[in-house]
Amino acid sequence: MKGLYLNFAVKSLVNRARQYRSLFAVSAIGVCIMLSVLMITDGMLDSMMEKMRQYYGGDFMILGGVKYVDENHSEYTIENSQRMLDALKEILPQNADVSVRITQTNGDKSFFFEGTGVKQRTFHGVDFENESALFQKFTFVEGNAEVRADHDGVVISLPAARKLGVHAGDEVTLFFEEDGLKNTTMLVVTGIFQDSSVFGMYTSYMDYEAALKVLSFDGINAIDKICVYYKNGSPSAGEIRRVQNELEKRFKMFPLSDDKEKWRDYDKGPDEEIYGLIPLSANISELQMLSSALHAIVALIVAMLVLIISVGISSTFRVIVMKRAVESGTFRALGMRPSGLMMLYFTEVFVLLVSGCAIGFALSLVVVKIVSVFNLSFMSGFDLFLTGGRLAPSLYGIKAILLVAIIFVTTLGAVLFTLRKLVHISPVGALSTVT
Repeated sequence: MKGLYLNFAVKSLVNRARQYRSLFAVSAIGVCIMLSVLMITDGMLDSMMEKMRQYYGGDFMILGGVKYVDENHSEYTIENSQRMLDALKEILPQNADVSVRITQTNGDKSFFFEGTGVKQRTFHGVDFENESALFQKFTFVEGNAEVRADHDGVVISLPAARKLGVHAGDEVTLFFEEDGLKNTTMLVVTGIFQDSSVFGMYTSYMDYEAALKVLSFDGINAIDKICVYYKNGSPSAGEIRRVQNELEKRFKMFPLSDDKEKWRDYDKGPDEEIYGLIPLSANISELQMLSSALHAIVALIVAMLVLIISVGISSTFRVIVMKRAVESGTFRALGMRPSGLMMLYFTEVFVLLVSGCAIGFALSLVVVKIVSVFNLSFMSGFDLFLTGGRLAPSLYGIKAILLVAIIFVTTLGAVLFTLRKLVHISPVGALSTVT
């Protein structure tokens, strides 16, 4: 019986193609727009998160240690970093990389090359060997993050390289001044990466040992963070909580929080040794608001299109069924029950939705493929959402299936509501409708 309904539905759609093409277009175009927006937006957010992982050194960091104070400074450094590193390597899974970093955001930092200077907002002293997996995610236009024998390598952004007029292999001078103390060092540009966003344009990554020389540290108290990067994807909230719990067994730990300000506001004593596990989400609270706003916009677009599809198809199909009153009356005269007639028309709409969604999905793949061809790196502020200067749409099967399921449920529900009275037509009623 089900095969009979399906066979009739297909033949009916083919024979009445002109009547149904508007419904088919609504479902196909609606699904195409929804999936395209979903894939593009998810790709933008994924690109943003990957840039955040690059900038902050991974998925979470360990801050704290002991307070270091002199006449010019008051900061916290991880003096016994090896103890923390050993604990993390014991706790973390094999797919996680652990590395120390020095991050300097204070003072005047500038690169000079043949009389041209470019200021930097941040430089990171990194262990390029331990962070090799993370730097493989960078989009290098020249060179890479190689480890030089003299440990004097530096990786800079493409905008900075263009302003300086340098290429991979050129030697630049880094000038650093803080609290009246000045220092310079010669560095070799090993790599130039493409990122004109706020997190890339004025950021450089230099060899850890070179950073020590610039900051005039002796290598003991220089580490201000330990970064953890999961190579196979970001860890879940449960995994981060597990790491926190394990560390609490070995160290005095600050309570886990997504609000980094709580850690900053904590009044640590000069002799107190305490550590804080700071998730990536705690570093990018403002960008999380942007992410939430994008999700809200996408949700609004999806809701509007779902409404258009469900209301459009149900109301139009009502008119089509009313025009087929004689056909309905004939089926009733042949003994078909209202439930059978309901199933007949319901199958037509179901087949229409399946074909429309399939075509809409195929069209969305074409749309995102075309969109990803264009290089948008000239939009400097927009580069935060780009990968290699281009949009990199992401297709998540579960989201796509859930979206299509919502369309099916709402549309078929609306159709059932519309048909519940029309299928009870009698043969006499059908004839009177025609006359």
